[in-house]
Amino acid sequence: MRASRAYDPSLYEDGTPAASGRCSHHRDGDGCAGEAVVSFQDADGRWQAGCSVALEQLVDAGEIEPFGQGA
Repeated sequence: MRASRAYDPSLYEDGTPAASGRCSHHRDGDGCAGEAVVSFQDADGRWQAGCSVALEQLVDAGEIEPFGQGA
């Protein structure tokens, strides 16, 4: 299970959706809520941003720790 933390735009490359506060997990599809609320590392160790829907989905699937538990 990977750690999560509050969304932090400094973790992302300038010009990316995640750096501008958008969900990079859904990429504006699959029920995406749009605005990023959580930062987490994917299976490859790259930082991703997730909306509130992604946060719930990832925690429920056991992929990331509940919000803030790894911060």
